[in-house]
Amino acid sequence: MITSKMDFAVKLLHILFPRSCSLCREALNPKQQAFCTNCIYDLPYISRCCLRCSEPLLTSGICPECQEHPPNYRQCISLCDYSYPISLAINKIKKNPYAPETKQLSLIFAEYLNNRFEISNMPQIILPMPAHSMKILTIGFNQSYLIANFLSINLKNTLLRNDIIFRKKLGKPHRIKSRQQRMKILASSFGVKKQSEIRGKSLVLVDDVVTTGSTAKAATASLLEAGAKSVDLWCIAKTSWHNYSSSIKM
Repeated sequence: MITSKMDFAVKLLHILFPRSCSLCREALNPKQQAFCTNCIYDLPYISRCCLRCSEPLLTSGICPECQEHPPNYRQCISLCDYSYPISLAINKIKKNPYAPETKQLSLIFAEYLNNRFEISNMPQIILPMPAHSMKILTIGFNQSYLIANFLSINLKNTLLRNDIIFRKKLGKPHRIKSRQQRMKILASSFGVKKQSEIRGKSLVLVDDVVTTGSTAKAATASLLEAGAKSVDLWCIAKTSWHNYSSSIKM
């Protein structure tokens, strides 16, 4: 009864205040938040990629980088390539906790994940990529948590935990030239609480966009050291070789 009343309210609101697609300005139906059906279909989905890091490739397989330096996470799954209009949507998601793109892209991603995973293979615990407390105080929210929350609601047999992994340090060691030194410092940037609750379990880290994956690997290292069985990485967008110059870095 409550659900039917909410559906009626949404439809009524849509009639009184019709919304339009943020890309083509076509009318949206009541269940769409930012993109219309045609624009959803045309998003730059990643269909062929590296099976480990999700780097877009001409044919699916293992990319040369992962063959030489396999990541410590089990696999990265990305919904889209970080190109227009996803790059524009990510920018809105980072700046506005109420950005309609957050919910719509998360729901599309959840549908994709439900089709990809059998219930028995779905990671047990969903962890948003943590933001430092000072950053959250500055901008007021963590976009990775918002995405993870939408995913957990729409994925079966998963549990959202926002109290397991945290950032101990603010910022990234950009000036460290050695890859080994940078990874060592990044690894020390994360802490893990309540280790007994993740020991032996399959986890997934959720973020909005992944570029080099260095931060994800550092967070994964902390979780594996704390006893996690495996760690996956899920993101709305993954950069490829042609957009590494983006100002959004991870």
